[in-house]
Amino acid sequence: MDSIRRVNTTMPESLLNKVDLYSELNLEDRATAIRQLVAEGLRIKLQETVLDQYRKGKLTLRQGAELLGITCLEMNELLRENRIPLMRDVSAAFRRKPKKAHRLSGSSRSASGRS
Repeated sequence: MDSIRRVNTTMPESLLNKVDLYSELNLEDRATAIRQLVAEGLRIKLQETVLDQYRKGKLTLRQGAELLGITCLEMNELLRENRIPLMRDVSAAFRRKPKKAHRLSGSSRSASGRS
């Protein structure tokens, strides 16, 4: 479990009133309500940032999934839900090339071995 640290902040009274309303509706104390709201807001903003970075080609599917704490399958679904096309992972493409080259060279050896 993470250690708990005290954080002081300021906010407009109108925002604090909304936090208090949220805490009352959810039968939580103010501090718990603030923690929940910060966690949810961070989750949403981090997801938006990861999707934007993926769209720009700055993150791979795997990196995005790791940052969001989800599986690659869940990341793929998130991309689909947001109508973001799946991009080819450059590092995966490089890993596949040697395998293809190996198969081709193996085929030519067996073909030359038969001649």
